[in-house]
Amino acid sequence: MRRPSLVWILGLILISQSLYAVGETPTLWGIPVSEYAQRREQLRQTLESDQIAIFASETSPPTRMRFRQDNNFMYLTGLEAMNSVLVILPDDSPLEERVVLFLPRQSRVSRLFEGPLPEPNDQTRRETGIEDIRERSELSAFLAEALKVHPRVLVNRPARTLLTDAIREANPEAQITSVDRLMAPMRVVKSPAEIALLRKAVAASIAGHRALAQRLAPGVYEYELEGAAQEAFRRHGSEREGYPMIIGSGPNACILHYNANKRQVQANELVLVDIGAEYSYYTADITRTYPASGKFTPRQRELYIAVLDAMKYAEKEAKPGITLRELHQKVVEFFRNHKLRAKDENGNEQTLDRFFVHGLSHMMGMDVHDLDPNQPLRPGMVFTIEPGLYIPSEGIGIRIEDDYLVTESGVENLSRALPREPDAVERMVRGARRR
Repeated sequence: MRRPSLVWILGLILISQSLYAVGETPTLWGIPVSEYAQRREQLRQTLESDQIAIFASETSPPTRMRFRQDNNFMYLTGLEAMNSVLVILPDDSPLEERVVLFLPRQSRVSRLFEGPLPEPNDQTRRETGIEDIRERSELSAFLAEALKVHPRVLVNRPARTLLTDAIREANPEAQITSVDRLMAPMRVVKSPAEIALLRKAVAASIAGHRALAQRLAPGVYEYELEGAAQEAFRRHGSEREGYPMIIGSGPNACILHYNANKRQVQANELVLVDIGAEYSYYTADITRTYPASGKFTPRQRELYIAVLDAMKYAEKEAKPGITLRELHQKVVEFFRNHKLRAKDENGNEQTLDRFFVHGLSHMMGMDVHDLDPNQPLRPGMVFTIEPGLYIPSEGIGIRIEDDYLVTESGVENLSRALPREPDAVERMVRGARRR
């Protein structure tokens, strides 16, 4: 039998690759382009006849900061476009338009400094699936007509800052309010594509925790631990942190949003580490509390176990139909009924609920505290469980936090791969020292 020639084989490979490319689902930031269109349509269907939704993108950032798009604008377009505006009109609008994207023409200087950005052209239409894309300079004239029949204007945060004057000029009687009330119910339930991105954010965050734990020892500075976590984030595909890292050693562990990260870690202290990697605009949020010397003291361990038991209790109670407020109250009662006690700042003995001073949970997604419509849990929601105890009189701050996906019957712990049992946490810290 005659063997096929090399040219013939290469030809088949090229054909198969081209067919595969044709069959691929177009995506932006890991989200199908069709999903962005569905989101815009869903929002459009919620608008009332006299309403209009206006989303401004972020502007050029200061020199010392990297550009990051506004989450609502990104959620609806998938575009890292500066100085742009998306307008969505209701289904029964008398105007012909329903979805219009206004993009600036990029100057030669802008292209030199910032590289190519989306412009109003056929390429952007193909990439986004948005047919009506116009030059940014046409926005004022468009608003002058649209706001005559749609005086109730729903805006995102950048639009409230950047476009208020333009809206008032187009219609001095315009009523400007936040669009978050409509966006929250849309964003709170995650699609399969969003959940896939959140899993990657969680994986990068776990890598950051492991790298930090390996670096932890008495004498290191909090910022050295921060650097170890940042390097691991990047190595696992994260573009940035989802929020400023909280690395609080000793007394700093009792400061809930401490992020100066400049103190030197001392022996036998606890180090509270609350970090989350962002992956393609979706962020994780994971907290662990580590013993700096590789072993909990007896008092640290019994308080740590109390927090861990509260977390496990909340996991069992979390299921579709319960609200985060109800879940929080259950954990408050758990701490109130716990056998352990601690002294407050005045030296008075108190039950443990006195030292649980923040909410148990929050929604999570594009924002670390994602838009929350305050609805009962239902499948597809992603949230945190994060009980904590903060006892300044003892210099002890403990928080444990994992990220959860609501399923049909309960919850899935997305960050379960990161150890949280006290013995396993100790081994993770001590393990690096034996190598």
